[in-house]
Amino acid sequence: MRSAPGWMIWVLMMTCWLPGVRAEDAASREAQEAVLRVLDRAFCAPNEIFPQPNSWIEQPIRPDRWAKDGALAVTLDQQIHQLLLPEITRYAREHDLDIRVREGTCGTSAGLVSRKAVDIGGFCCPPGKSDRLPGLTFHTLGIASIAILAHPENPLEGLTLDQLKGMFQGRQRLWSELGEVSGKSAPAWEIQPVGRLHCKLRPGHWRALLWDPDDFSPRMEEVGTIPDMIQRVLAQRGGIGYETLWHVNHFAERFPEKGRPRALRLDGVAPDDVPALLQGRYPFYHVFNLTLWEGEGVANPRARALVEHLVKAVEGMDPRMSMIPAAALRQAGWQFQKEELVGAPPRP
Repeated sequence: MRSAPGWMIWVLMMTCWLPGVRAEDAASREAQEAVLRVLDRAFCAPNEIFPQPNSWIEQPIRPDRWAKDGALAVTLDQQIHQLLLPEITRYAREHDLDIRVREGTCGTSAGLVSRKAVDIGGFCCPPGKSDRLPGLTFHTLGIASIAILAHPENPLEGLTLDQLKGMFQGRQRLWSELGEVSGKSAPAWEIQPVGRLHCKLRPGHWRALLWDPDDFSPRMEEVGTIPDMIQRVLAQRGGIGYETLWHVNHFAERFPEKGRPRALRLDGVAPDDVPALLQGRYPFYHVFNLTLWEGEGVANPRARALVEHLVKAVEGMDPRMSMIPAAALRQAGWQFQKEELVGAPPRP
């Protein structure tokens, strides 16, 4: 008998956890309300299509030079490139397909998609208004929590959402200004926020912390890549940053002499708490999407087969990758429109 996939085990974990929840006190209710306010900004309206002229609508897919002679042209955001490339390589070999894959950012994917230069575009966040083009559909792979990261020598185990906002806004300059947190005294180190403000045109991700990029402290050190984020948090004792757990584990191996960033709890919830993330009680996460074209002259059966394969393949990926697949989200009550995740679970 085939064993249950990882996502089914996660759903069972959540079901077993629910009866044990005790009545929340006023502080925990306030924290939950703050999370729900954050989730309100996690997605854009799915029915608003960004208009294009007829000349664009009638244009076929024309891959750029790097993919011109391949069977499929695929661009992937750096978040999912590392996750999906081995599976795409295996699929290409088994189906004798020349699949050209390019790593970039969500902006890279959006640019190539808008020029109709790729068959599939990969994103680490929900689409923004300008991403919803005529004939373009989004297929959600799953979500992954974004961990709040501190230096390994930092003794604290968690923060409140308000404390975290204050750090990135610059309202606190020293960790010691937090006083005692969960029974531990904060160190007298200068707070050094590290941010990666990618995908400024799209909802979700870091916008769940501060919606407007101008709200971030001018003292924040901004980085452009995932390994830079992890390296900069490890490089300074007062560092505070954020990244998905899988990438923390993957890239921390590059700097073994510096240790591993400490993943902090947020309002008492750990980033690897699967039931909390499934219930929408942990507000920071990436939404991983792949695009497909639909309609005469742009639809590609090979592209659809690959996307459907990858959506299914995510269900069997190593749970340590901390990705909750779309099937588990559906079962937990998250809102979908066709194959796209468009909303968090309904409020209790």
